[in-house]
Amino acid sequence: MLLIVAAVALALAIVYSIARSIASYQRLAHIPGPRWAAWTDFWLVRNQLSGKLNFKLHDINSRYGDLARIGPNWVVCGDPGEIRRIWAARSSYKRAYWYRGLRMDPYRDSTFSTLDDAVHNELRTKMLPGYGGKDVDGLHEAIDAQVAAFVKLLEDKYLAGNPAKSHLPYRTVDIARKVQFFTLDVISKLAFGDAFGCLAADADMFDYIKTTEHTLPIFVTVALLPWMIDLLQSPYMRPLVPNVRNMVGFGTVMGLAQQAVDGRYSEKPVVKRDMLGSFVKHGLSRDEAEGEAMVQIVAGSDTTATAIRATLLYIITNPQVYARLQREIDEGVRAGRISSPISDAEARRFPYLQAVIREGMRMWPPATGLLPKFSATDDIICGVRVPAGTSVAWAPWTVMHNKAVFGEDSYQFRPERWLDAPPEQLRVMEQTAMLGFAGGSRYECLGKNVAMIELNKIFVELLRRFDIVLVDPTQPWNSTNAAIFIQSDMNVRITRREEVVEA
Repeated sequence: MLLIVAAVALALAIVYSIARSIASYQRLAHIPGPRWAAWTDFWLVRNQLSGKLNFKLHDINSRYGDLARIGPNWVVCGDPGEIRRIWAARSSYKRAYWYRGLRMDPYRDSTFSTLDDAVHNELRTKMLPGYGGKDVDGLHEAIDAQVAAFVKLLEDKYLAGNPAKSHLPYRTVDIARKVQFFTLDVISKLAFGDAFGCLAADADMFDYIKTTEHTLPIFVTVALLPWMIDLLQSPYMRPLVPNVRNMVGFGTVMGLAQQAVDGRYSEKPVVKRDMLGSFVKHGLSRDEAEGEAMVQIVAGSDTTATAIRATLLYIITNPQVYARLQREIDEGVRAGRISSPISDAEARRFPYLQAVIREGMRMWPPATGLLPKFSATDDIICGVRVPAGTSVAWAPWTVMHNKAVFGEDSYQFRPERWLDAPPEQLRVMEQTAMLGFAGGSRYECLGKNVAMIELNKIFVELLRRFDIVLVDPTQPWNSTNAAIFIQSDMNVRITRREEVVEA
């Protein structure tokens, strides 16, 4: 009798599963996409783990159109106008469950992982003055100090043909790794009050980079599976799931965040006019401040590092761009319009530099997470009905290479497009490119201001002093996508310019 009951229960479970799969398939059957993506999340999981999801989504849009199905309850949109509408401040769309999978601490939300709009808006309001620099003394000076440390590291250890530092006439450096040392030291200085010291040690302090490169692909893959998120974040699983605070690297940095925060909330609190001090001043709780400090490190260092690496790669592999940018810098130095290091205000007055920065971020958008949103009601996207509750992701490569926005040569690195475009087209180009920061939406990147200051300074300070050449143009770097980029082996040769232009 028990066997019969068990068999019937199993049969019913199988029938229910099949019926549910058919119903799931049918609700988005009118939206084209890869065959298996309509039935299972395996297509998404496999391509996320491949490290090439950003390119695959672009391929899907190229094949099936600006709206395509990529999962049983997922679609991807590559139309810039529709993405702006979906992400808009007054949009009815909400964050999808994917964000819950990106909690730094499995049991606590941050501005990036919360699904509650009210909580998200409240946290942003408390943090905006700090990120904007209004409450922060010495923000620009802190960044300048790390720029100087970056230049010093290159000069002391990696300058080719420097007999005072090395007996070797030819030296190579993985500039990708050194750039991340720079961005980590900048954001840790701003977040904690003290830099990690990666540049001074020329090392991955606490094995933070090594740890995040191993864990981030797992994080973003788990985020695709709601049942897995619920399982790993269940309080009942807490004794069985490894404690992230005990992990070498990631856990060490969480410990540093806790120490920094503890000092601000003690009986005799440390009071400073820095980012953390601003958060405290505007009412962030101890737990909130600790969680946001970790978000600052992960989101602030990796994305900015990618923007610097990719833009630098495009510069040094395009001789005409390289020469024009270096000429603009040299002329600015001679005219006394560039300090040492260049100030953010000065950098904004150099049109070709600004064009190069925008073009680099457009060609290789540094943040490529799916960022799915859903609507509680049916909607029309790209002329197609999308049922309520569907996760709508964006395709950054499709958006940033849209020919209607950026021209027929949108796949070419051509900074001049930002100088030649008519005013109305330039406005649309800027709106689209800033989607990389979620610009113009209620989700706009809080760290945008800091990232732009770093970008405005770093290229000027490198190109005014050095000539930089790829060692192997056929293998410029190793780059893997996991919502953000893991990049290494960008091996270059750095030599001092024959004539360093002085003010």
